Amino acid sequence: MQPRAAILLIIPFAAFSHPCESCHPKEVKSYARTGMGRSLHASRAEPDGGFEHDKSKTSFLIRSNKTGLFQRMTHAGENWDYRIDYVIGSGNHASCYVARVGDHLFQSPICFYKSRGYDMAPGYEDNPAPGFSRPITVECLQCHSGRPLHIANSVNRYATPAFAEEAISCDRCHGDAAAHINRPSRSSIVNPRKLTPALRDSVCEQCHLAGAVRVLNPGKTFTDFHPGLLLEAVFTTYVAAAPEPFKVVSHAEQLARSRCSLESKGRMWCGTCHNPHSENTFYRQQCLSCHTRQFRASHPPKTSDCLPCHMPKREADDGGHTAFTDHWIKRHPSTLTGVAQSGRLIAWREPHPDYRARNLALALGDYKLLLETQKSFPADPAVLSGLGTALQARGDPRSAAKLFERVVELRPFDPVAEENAGMAWLDAGEKEPAARHFEKALALDPLLLPDIEALQKIYRETGDQEKASALMNRVRQAMQTRAK
Repeated sequence: MQPRAAILLIIPFAAFSHPCESCHPKEVKSYARTGMGRSLHASRAEPDGGFEHDKSKTSFLIRSNKTGLFQRMTHAGENWDYRIDYVIGSGNHASCYVARVGDHLFQSPICFYKSRGYDMAPGYEDNPAPGFSRPITVECLQCHSGRPLHIANSVNRYATPAFAEEAISCDRCHGDAAAHINRPSRSSIVNPRKLTPALRDSVCEQCHLAGAVRVLNPGKTFTDFHPGLLLEAVFTTYVAAAPEPFKVVSHAEQLARSRCSLESKGRMWCGTCHNPHSENTFYRQQCLSCHTRQFRASHPPKTSDCLPCHMPKREADDGGHTAFTDHWIKRHPSTLTGVAQSGRLIAWREPHPDYRARNLALALGDYKLLLETQKSFPADPAVLSGLGTALQARGDPRSAAKLFERVVELRPFDPVAEENAGMAWLDAGEKEPAARHFEKALALDPLLLPDIEALQKIYRETGDQEKASALMNRVRQAMQTRAK
């Protein structure tokens, strides 16, 4: 079994409701109606519905009533009922759902699509046994919410309520509001438009440049990024050397390939066409500010909308059952065809020279490169974990387990480090050390589903019914517990 990537922790931000509203009421009110301002919210009435997933023969039923929103999953005659606590997505394209189990957040396997109603969530389409088993991590919530109150040393545990601010908050683009409130001036807040191109674009790229893989610099977490920093001061984004198939979160890559962006020499950016504080759109006017010459007679009149032809909506490979705007601005829309991924990765922007070889090795997961990198980073948990993963892929779980043991020493309160060590020992046929690590992982985070399943299997195979029963009692208790 392959180890899971490290889950990063967040330090909760001081909670106060709309700290910017007293001075900027117009912007706050207008922003609340935008897609980002509606990125996540507590559940409320959603359309009733139901459908069956053909691949798994699982049926879903969705109902709202005065007490909340509920989803029922039925498979092989058994029912599972879940209360939905949060809805992710503005609803412009889709709404996806989050269930709270104890003090853990899990993603529902279904979404509501504006174009077609209820269907499977992205990644669940071909799942033979869909369920509420995908943990909602802080890394996920970074781009879908404002201020998640994550519990340290866990994968997906959160306080009650789980968010100090639900939708994407002002500080995501403007930086810490506290300093600006204490000393209101233009110099105490970040205006992305006033930054240099790379720093300006980093603000948008923190969420709109997924790339193929992101690699953190040593000692950093994704929450260390704040407006005014270069993205590569925290992590490096690696993208395919050749254009990939169309993806939802690849706006920055698409725009950068466009002739409009290339010829602007850094002047064109997301804010050229998007006002993040308002739903108002002025795309045609922006196009005509550059395209001032008379069009050919065969071209539609200047009063027409430019987007349907030059930035059409396309089905995204990773976006479920909906279409998104393609930001690769093409002169001839007939050339908008799918492209094959090359497999070679390059840095969107290179990190500090000290980290270039390290970050690339981690992005590629290449054993030989990681082995060479270890010479310069002998106590780097990410490098050691990467080597462990590579060794498991090469069929040497025992050597991988020894590396994961070292990671546990370096990160003694990391449940994922414990899980990785447990899975490696299990693959090596060593049940005793595997069980020990799974127990430690579950002591930190009691609803780690892969660990519960693996540990329960070990106890059954060794005939330790007492420990098996005790484990399930702890799981049932954790499913009822809500952190304050």
